[in-house]
Amino acid sequence: MPRRSQRRMCYQYRPLEPQNFRLLELVPHHSLIADLHCRLIHSSIVSAHSYEALSYTWGDGISTCRITLNGSPFYIRPNLREALRRLRQSKGKRMVWVDAICINQDCTEEKSIQVPLMRQIYAGAKRVIVWLGEDSFDSDKAIEFIPVLTEVARLDTDLVWIWHLSQDEFLRRMSSLIALFYRPWWRRTWIIQEVALPRSVILLCGSQRIHWSVVCDFVLAWMDIKFSLYLSSLYQRTIDGVQKTALRTLGMAISGFAESLTRMRLDQPIYLSPANSLKLSNLLWSYKNQDVSNPRDKIYGLLGLVPNAGVQIDYNKSVEDIYTSVFRSFLEEDGGFDTFRWMTGEMMVQKVEWARQLNLPSWVPDFGPRAVHPISSFIFFTEGPICPPRGVFQASGPNRSRSEFILQFEDGERTLVLRGYRFDTISQRGRLFPYLDEIVLSGYQTYPTFKHWEKLAMSTTNRPYDLRSSRGEAFWRTILTDRKVEGFHFQDNAGWIPARRLTPVDRCVPPQNSEQERELLRAIETRGGCIFGRRFCISSRGYFGLMPATACEGDMICVLLRGEVPFVLRRRNDRDQGFYQMIGECYVHGIMDGEVVKDALNNGSGYELFKLC
Repeated sequence: MPRRSQRRMCYQYRPLEPQNFRLLELVPHHSLIADLHCRLIHSSIVSAHSYEALSYTWGDGISTCRITLNGSPFYIRPNLREALRRLRQSKGKRMVWVDAICINQDCTEEKSIQVPLMRQIYAGAKRVIVWLGEDSFDSDKAIEFIPVLTEVARLDTDLVWIWHLSQDEFLRRMSSLIALFYRPWWRRTWIIQEVALPRSVILLCGSQRIHWSVVCDFVLAWMDIKFSLYLSSLYQRTIDGVQKTALRTLGMAISGFAESLTRMRLDQPIYLSPANSLKLSNLLWSYKNQDVSNPRDKIYGLLGLVPNAGVQIDYNKSVEDIYTSVFRSFLEEDGGFDTFRWMTGEMMVQKVEWARQLNLPSWVPDFGPRAVHPISSFIFFTEGPICPPRGVFQASGPNRSRSEFILQFEDGERTLVLRGYRFDTISQRGRLFPYLDEIVLSGYQTYPTFKHWEKLAMSTTNRPYDLRSSRGEAFWRTILTDRKVEGFHFQDNAGWIPARRLTPVDRCVPPQNSEQERELLRAIETRGGCIFGRRFCISSRGYFGLMPATACEGDMICVLLRGEVPFVLRRRNDRDQGFYQMIGECYVHGIMDGEVVKDALNNGSGYELFKLC
């Protein structure tokens, strides 16, 4: 890092005129490792020079690499230096836009002005260059392997895949591909607009190049075959541990950004349309798995795709104020109906360092990856047109009027007051079902957890499930959240697969033997479901449910007006009557279709006010 005396000698930014931005001109040199000499020029956003834009990761650490900028020293991070060296031409100047240099990162006021212009900057670039980093772990072979693996995936036969997986060279190439897709660039929030807005995108890794469309073709082909292969009985019988690990690890590497990539590709015409009507809330949900170094950029990094979102960029505001204000606007916009899906009760805070440091109200999400699928609007994903999640439950009743959803706030914006009905409390809780990545990466055995849950369910004698056979059916319908599972109850590859309610005659509910149990569990684990990261619990009145991981005995189950599913609340303390913490949404078998509200109305009971803090 430059000493203080050196920093005084560094390049001094000149203020920008309105609607202006800076471009970086790379001075040519024939040597790859020669010092970088550059010029910064000011340009109008409406009549800019021809330029390219760079998409890259800043990387950890501090700026220790010296370049020359307009004749003065300037310090950048190592990954950016390597990218600029690769972009520099041996003959002829090259004009690029690079955020770390073209925006004065030490001036929050300038950042608050320049970040809203990034939509125009990326859309106006003749090309975006994605810098993945220098060659490592046979990345050159991985890039060459992408079109090959795409063709194998398109054959879409388990036998072909299984033959290829038996070849050592094929597995070695897969290992290099796994390393390529685990590079941090893929998980940046900013890449969404950096890739969705420009006319052309090229990926650069060392000296190797590949067009973005080729990578998209590969990921979509992979997602199309992955689940059917995992469900294949031939796969289960013939693939050994090493081969399964390679497939699973590649799947984990890709799945983190596959949905984001697919949405980027299919929604691109909407992003670029002047009539863009996308909602920020839907984009945040779609791209929740993407990472940021500054938590404000969870919001700000997507505003280029929704120019009419009504959010003012201000890097001086606290993260808590930004998140609370934005989430409040979502509640006001949709009346809670879609916004409640964020209240899953379990965020991936163990993977997001900055999220652990936030002091948010319990009802405000960190907008990060969810450790669990939302019960309220879970759908299966395959390639296909984009459509919003569709719920299958109506716990607060079929006629959930917008007028009944009245928002009240206390203590500034930190306390949210909602109407609802108290139902019951949790009396027994089972073991925690592991998270999906624990199962995939560590081979966690889930069957004993199911048997523990089943024993707990069958040992209860409380109503409403009087007969043993009724308890067995209620238990399995609870495990499935009363929904069909692809690969077991039906096969469907037609794009987005909406969750479908089970019927009284659906097969194997409950399963008739251990073989059917294991088959159904494998289908749940492979195709996804609401079971991961949740607990089986029994309420004081004997109702079965799937609860958040952090739910405890004594926590209250309630139905909030306009909520598709029930929620678990915890009293803040014995002194503050009516104040609760939001623990998360839940599934309770027997009250998912408005029964609680109907009983309350029949009994003349009114709603309560729940103050969430």
